[in-house]
Amino acid sequence: MTQQSPITKELSSSHGERRIRVLIANQKSKGFNATTFPETEVERVMEIGEDRSALVLRSGAEIPVALSYEQLEQKIYERDFRTDSPVLDLREVTGEAAKPKAANANEAPAEPKVGDKMPDGTIFAGISPDTNKPMYATPADASLTMTFNDAQKYAAQLDAHGHKDWHVPTKAELNVLFNNRAAIGGFNVTGSYPAGWYWSASSSTGWHAWDQRFSDGGQDYVTKDDHSAIRCVR
Repeated sequence: MTQQSPITKELSSSHGERRIRVLIANQKSKGFNATTFPETEVERVMEIGEDRSALVLRSGAEIPVALSYEQLEQKIYERDFRTDSPVLDLREVTGEAAKPKAANANEAPAEPKVGDKMPDGTIFAGISPDTNKPMYATPADASLTMTFNDAQKYAAQLDAHGHKDWHVPTKAELNVLFNNRAAIGGFNVTGSYPAGWYWSASSSTGWHAWDQRFSDGGQDYVTKDDHSAIRCVR
């Protein structure tokens, strides 16, 4: 019969009074606490991944172990009463399992997902169609709606999240923000005027510029003296 993951096996209480010694990660000190408990406190062993298993205590706590399920199962269930010590020392393998995985120097960092908050507080908004590079947005709109020219000045003068290279998104970049609006968050999607419309940096004529309504994605050109919302990107 094929076993399904996670694999578990109940522990019989008939194994006697052997004690188990483990290391448990201390989140506050970033170190480890050593603890010892009777084997009867273990309810079962469980497989949690490749070369990883866990002791599940009767309290519900799970102690990760850097051993395969089969290896841990053998230590717990197939002990030799003639030669085994009265203490099963698992400090080395529990300490190893509790360590954070070291980054592989040859491994590329994980690509952010749209909507991910970056360490600097900006939001990964997607790839700019104009530069084909990652584009990041402020986590919120500007506090006020403004005219087209004021929006360009606002973005150029913005000093936020450690950056000064903000700009109003182009028409194509603004559409990326619309398509990813749910993941990025914070947009006005009511379609109301003016807060539900967003400026782009793209002019259509000398007196008009492209605007986009974030309730349905409709794009239109309006006079530059009109007011709209602004979400800055870089």
